[in-house]
This record gives sequence, structure tokens and C-alpha cells, in this order.
Amino acid sequence: MKVDDIGSFPLPKGIKRDWVERNLGTKEYEEMVQRAFLMKAKFLDAPTYPQFRDMIKMFIEPIKAFQEEPYLISKNKAVIPELEYVEKIKAESVRVCITGPFELYYKEFGGVIYEDVLLNLAESVRRFVENAAKYENVVCISIDEPSLGLAPDLQPDEELLQKALEYSIPQDVQIHLHEPLYYEKILETSIDVIGIECAKKPENMDFIDAEVVASAEKKLRIGVARSDIDGIIAEFNTMHGVNAWGDEELISFAIQEIEPVEKIAERIKMAKERFGELLAYIGPDCGLFSFPSQELAVQLLENVRRAVDEG
Repeated sequence: MKVDDIGSFPLPKGIKRDWVERNLGTKEYEEMVQRAFLMKAKFLDAPTYPQFRDMIKMFIEPIKAFQEEPYLISKNKAVIPELEYVEKIKAESVRVCITGPFELYYKEFGGVIYEDVLLNLAESVRRFVENAAKYENVVCISIDEPSLGLAPDLQPDEELLQKALEYSIPQDVQIHLHEPLYYEKILETSIDVIGIECAKKPENMDFIDAEVVASAEKKLRIGVARSDIDGIIAEFNTMHGVNAWGDEELISFAIQEIEPVEKIAERIKMAKERFGELLAYIGPDCGLFSFPSQELAVQLLENVRRAVDEG
């Protein structure tokens, strides 16, 4: 069982996303990525390159800019700068997060699916996957599909799911889902590890049939720590009659009270009892970009690490 993270991470103080877009190729941004990765790597077995950019734009923009045909990127252009920067510091292990074809399609076109366009996007994602898989220290590549099971107008059939989510690489291929609604259909694809958010909604574990997952020869990634920092702060404010918004010291107390090591350890224990050897990865529910600072995001990752080590 490896401890990982979904990918997104707070920007350093004083840096905004528009600065990132203007400075993608600079030494300053390269070093910013490397520093943040090392912060994660201190506590994670499979840290994701820090995803500072918008998850849609960082893939759809190069796909459009370097397309051989509509929404099909040239193979040599399907490269993630942040991964390239992390590789320069010879990281021991790296997890890669790539926005999935259905998420990219849905944000571009909505729920009505034109199969030829969707499959071109799927091939573009596949090219990003295959280029990332060339690195020996990449242990896992995750396809981020938050809208599958959440967006009522996004309803791909099983055949299209199989075509779009077809990968053949040596590493684990995860899929990150916010809800378990589609997990049984995903079992029929080539995805190796199905990731479900279960910290904020532990009842999501009830929807997953361990025997069905085992019979499909798949593994699970379970979210065991809440990443909805706004919700954590709001609960803390209500409990104590305070206003922690903008106060990092109080927010730190909120994380320790609402998401302490003990609570995370309880969720890990529950996941182990239910899924046993099927449990391949655990970590926060989702990305940590919305945390007010990198230090507060690291605090949550440290709590996860301690929950694993002390459990």
C-alpha cells in the first residue's frame, strides 16, 4: 500500500496562476516545481509532480496548439513540463496525473458525445501517458476523471469507456473518480487501480464490492483524508465560534482538530478491513490547490504519513 496524492498543490505566496502561464519555461518555475515536489516526497511514497496549473488548460491548450488532426496532439509534443522538471532532480518515485479524455471533452463540448472527437482526445491522453511512462521512476499514472459519475449529462456507454481508457504500459494506471457510480463499468477497461474519494463521504466505501473488484483483477485507491479545506475551516468556525478565514495559525489548528492523525488512521483501518490486499494506494481525497499555503497542505500530508506509520 503506497501513500500518494492526487496532484494539485498551493502556489508559493505571492505567485498567481497567470505568472505560471507566463513563466512555464523559466528556471524560476522549474525550481518552484522541484521545491514543491520535494515537500511532498518527504511524506509520500508516490508523490505527484505539483500541479500548479488548471487541469483542463494544461492539457487542452497543447493538444490544440500541436494537433495533427482535430484534438489529436503530435506524439513528440505530448509532454508535461512539470514532470520534465521533476525528472531533473532524479526523484526516487513519481506519480503522474493526466486529465482524462472524458473530463477534457466535457469541459470543451458538454455531455453530447461525438465519438470521433472523444477518441482523438483519448489518443492524445494516451500519448501523454506513453511519454510519461518512459521514465523508470514513474510508478503510477493517474487519469483524472472527476465528472464521471458527477455530471448527469455525461453518460458514456461501456464500449466507449473501454475504447477511451485503453492503456498498455508497465506502470499502474489509476483513475481518479469523485464518486463510485461508474466504478463497475471501469472494471471492464484496462485501468489497473480505481480511486474513490471516501474521506469526506465514508459511505462511498459501501458502494464498492470487494469481491467484484477482486474478480476483475483490479486494485483500489481510497481517499482517507479530507482535502476540502473550506469545509474543514467552516466546521472549525462553527464548533468554536471563531473566524479562521485568512488566519493560517487557526487554519492549522482546524486541520489538526478536524483531520487529526487518529481520524485518518480510523479510515485507513476501515479501508483495510473492507478491501484487504485490494488496497494499493491511499492519500487525500483530491488535490490540495485550495489550501491557503504550501505549509498547510504539507501538514495534511504529514498527518496521513503518521496515520500510516502509527497504525
